[in-house]
Amino acid sequence: MRSAYNGVNWVQFPAVLLYCKKMNYNNLDDVIIFDDVIPETYQDWLLLYVKRDDITWSRKDFAISDLPEHKNDPRNGFANFIKLYQIDGVLDLKNFEEHGIKKESSNLKEFFMPLVFYFVEKLKINFLIRMRINAVPVMGTNLIQLPHVDNHYPTSWNIIYYLNDTDGDTIIYNEKAHNEEEVIHMTYKDDWTIKKRISPKKGRAVAFKGNLFHSSSLPTTQPRFVVNINVCENFNHIHLDKNRINYV
Repeated sequence: MRSAYNGVNWVQFPAVLLYCKKMNYNNLDDVIIFDDVIPETYQDWLLLYVKRDDITWSRKDFAISDLPEHKNDPRNGFANFIKLYQIDGVLDLKNFEEHGIKKESSNLKEFFMPLVFYFVEKLKINFLIRMRINAVPVMGTNLIQLPHVDNHYPTSWNIIYYLNDTDGDTIIYNEKAHNEEEVIHMTYKDDWTIKKRISPKKGRAVAFKGNLFHSSSLPTTQPRFVVNINVCENFNHIHLDKNRINYV
């Protein structure tokens, strides 16, 4: 027997609710793109803020890898960055309890923390691992940077929020790593197949599972401002010690 009201099949509705409750890391897509993920006024404010002249940036000449064999690799380019938050553990987004030793925390994080919460329900996340701003100036080529994984912690997500319109795509590969040995093997093999390519657009974000290799590419039209966020659904001290973020 079918019962409907305003086009909703109420006989099936409990099953829909049950499905929604079961949504978690394992049954979400590997790569999810969000356009205009935050209100336009907040988009404008964040972009104006990172362009201020009084902000102090740090610089890393080898932005992807500190390994000696990568020092002369042109794909291991430099980046300017601000560490908004980083912990040797996780920050609980429900009660703001820190599990681990805080390594970096900037006063600027308060301006960017609301951005994190736009993904809590969308990705079913509970913990923050790291958040920082990256800035790359205009270069003469769209050279793709070294493929890498931020971490291979179970149920982790990488989120890249694009602060401005520019080029310099993010490339996500089909290749994955579930442990450090696989990271080393895949890096030395250096053979990649592209899963998804995302162009920077103001207000856009891409979330992808933490064990996927990925690269940024250099911009040629406008500086490339992004916020990099590492989060996870579940937390386990033992797993985190074994699967710590392994790129600089």
